[in-house]
Amino acid sequence: MPTNCKFIRRLKTTLLFVVVALCLFEYALRYHGKTGSVLSIVEVLLTRSDTQWMFCSYVAIWCACFIALTFGLKDILLVGLLLIASIMYATNYGFSFRSTNAVVFLGGITLGRGARVILEKRKSGIRNYLIGLVVLLAFSSWWHLDMTDNSYHGPRWMGLWNNPNIYGVLMGAGVILATGLLLADGRWKSEDREGNIKWKPELILKWVIKNWESAMLVIALVMMEVGLLFSYSRGAWLGTSIGLLYLAKAYGKFKLRYVLTGIFITATVVWLFWNATPDNAPWYVKRMDFGRPSAQHRVAAWSGAFQIMRDYPLGVGWNRAVQTYDKNYSPPEGGASAITTNDYVMFGTQLGLPALLCFIAYIYLKFKPKVTDSLHFACRAGALVLLVAFWFDGGLFHLPTAAVFWILLELGTSDLVADKN
Repeated sequence: MPTNCKFIRRLKTTLLFVVVALCLFEYALRYHGKTGSVLSIVEVLLTRSDTQWMFCSYVAIWCACFIALTFGLKDILLVGLLLIASIMYATNYGFSFRSTNAVVFLGGITLGRGARVILEKRKSGIRNYLIGLVVLLAFSSWWHLDMTDNSYHGPRWMGLWNNPNIYGVLMGAGVILATGLLLADGRWKSEDREGNIKWKPELILKWVIKNWESAMLVIALVMMEVGLLFSYSRGAWLGTSIGLLYLAKAYGKFKLRYVLTGIFITATVVWLFWNATPDNAPWYVKRMDFGRPSAQHRVAAWSGAFQIMRDYPLGVGWNRAVQTYDKNYSPPEGGASAITTNDYVMFGTQLGLPALLCFIAYIYLKFKPKVTDSLHFACRAGALVLLVAFWFDGGLFHLPTAAVFWILLELGTSDLVADKN
């Protein structure tokens, strides 16, 4: 390949990586970084009625171009979803512009399709990109902002974000990606002639020197596991567990008896702690109590959301779900905002049942084709972590998690990855 083509390809990949890094750390940069003034101006423009629609139109053009370049039959569902979202956005603009939900949703899809085009199905390029993403997440895992004015400060880790659930979900996705990349590498263990794993210090040191990328992934994996634990995000814990089960199944290591044992232990812990923790109990104890308002408000919100979808099958419009739920469906006191923690019911209540069905069907068709490439397994498992967390903690309308999800979904369910010379 000519040198100029290689340079352009690397430049596009670097640009994509920079854009994703800005999406991941936009909160830290906006409020605590040197570029905060610029990003604050962008935030203001995105929440003004006379400017938000122009930004959405610009992103929509890029999105349409990327979809056209990678169009397949299953993308009809994605196009249908985008059309419904656009119609609801335009006809309900008086409420739509009041948050950045629509912008983030459209931007996430654009990033996902753009990553698929820019990386050009190159196995080495996708692997290097995923390693870079893991390094970014590990970099942020133990770096915490000064959040003394945040109610979560102290008990729960938040990293470079203002919400421990977003932090936990990203750490979970990073853990799964690092695990998947290590399994794909296959050089993380040394064996003798009889197949017995050898962990002698001299062999470990030799392995680290020879396989420094894998060693870096191991360090990143440990760092993110610690962050995941101390986020106390139950949705992230569950999503990571399911992601690990997916990888185990993909590599033929799935054991049903271990899964059933885990379910039994979890159910026992939930039963023992149900409504059994006082207010002065430690945070890690209260997170085991699913009878507390933080969990029960979510359950009540799911019930209310299903009633809204029954009464408004075509949706109530962007940014009107909380108002509708609070006004007409008797949520628990102070619990109306809990509806925003479930992205699936937010789709159904805001954009209607057709949009929700398009989204679910699109995800199903993206995961349906069987793949054998190890990078596909890693990307799919990482996307699965986020899909599970979207039911309990939300994230599809938050820029950091939305960007990571759509990119992993598109890279993990695209055509067979192959290197290009």
